[in-house]
Amino acid sequence: MEVAELRRIRLQVQGLREVRATSAADVVRDFVAVQSQEFVPAQWGLAMRVPAERRPGLAEVTAALDRGEILRTHVLRPTWHFVDPADARWLMELSAERVHRANATYYRRTGVDGAGGARALDVVAASLAGGHRTRAELAAALDAAGQPSTGLGFTYVLMLAELERVAISGANVGRQRTYAAFDERVPASAPKSRAAALVELAARFIRSRGPVTDRDFAAWSGFTLGDTRQAFAVVVDGGGDGADSRTAGPVETFEIDGATYWHDTEITAAALASAAPPPGTVDLLQAFDEYIMGYAAPRSFLQPPGRSDPVHPEFPMHALMADGVMAGRWAPVTSGRRAVVRLAPWRAFTAREERGLAASVAEVERFLDAPVTVEREPAAD
Repeated sequence: MEVAELRRIRLQVQGLREVRATSAADVVRDFVAVQSQEFVPAQWGLAMRVPAERRPGLAEVTAALDRGEILRTHVLRPTWHFVDPADARWLMELSAERVHRANATYYRRTGVDGAGGARALDVVAASLAGGHRTRAELAAALDAAGQPSTGLGFTYVLMLAELERVAISGANVGRQRTYAAFDERVPASAPKSRAAALVELAARFIRSRGPVTDRDFAAWSGFTLGDTRQAFAVVVDGGGDGADSRTAGPVETFEIDGATYWHDTEITAAALASAAPPPGTVDLLQAFDEYIMGYAAPRSFLQPPGRSDPVHPEFPMHALMADGVMAGRWAPVTSGRRAVVRLAPWRAFTAREERGLAASVAEVERFLDAPVTVEREPAAD
């Protein structure tokens, strides 16, 4: 297999070519966890994987979050992720111990370790027992109790509350996001052993993002290469069927340039059997999209020949892709009921690519439900 075939399979498996999901929540369920630092762009990343005739707008995706059909929390590495309610508990239980170890120094520095942390958690839990609370409301409750309520201390109180299954995302209040009691939004479930949970995570990662390397999973999940290789070995042996209801095929390996890739053979075969999209397909991806962040650096399959720019710079610039390869940057900027899409292509586009770009901008406009003005920089080349 060559890199071009790898790229084609990943585009299919990731739902960027053959769109299979029926809703934004379905996308999250399939991916297990979807990186979501930038709230609105991350919702676009879900919507674009739903068929055009059913593709939700921003208001619809946000409503799903408000209803708790999609949750947002710090998990895995940790960073913000969208997760399905049925997966939130075991994912947090799996990754919390490791994240606590990484945070230990900051817990001590900010006074949220030991008894101090326990008192802060009690305050957060008591506040959330009365309903969903904004960050400002939680800060006020902590301040009244003499607990860290500003700066880094407040940040680590909230992360501690997430990791300890006290708090998770709640319903928006206007433009303000809130926290809710974890047990209110997350159903009870039987505990999984660490080994079983790691194998499930690895199996579903392979099947939603494959073909992948062990380094891809370690970079995405935050677990060690040792953990990764043990879990992948179990998946290959047939012990990695996830808790979801999808039928999974056998997982096997192949090599490209000396690197070993794991993939679901049935999913790969289906991807290769599908009709190849015409050249000139343009995608406007958010910078932390799973097609980017689901794989370890340097992500050379994304880069055009002779270019090695970082794939995910600081917000607000996102990834302008042509046929699955970086071709520039873009950014949506909203103001009231209007929006601007800024384009910074790296090269001149073909006529077919221009048509693909126009279609993608139109999809962003429909998603935002606001008139879009395009501002375009001259091609860099």
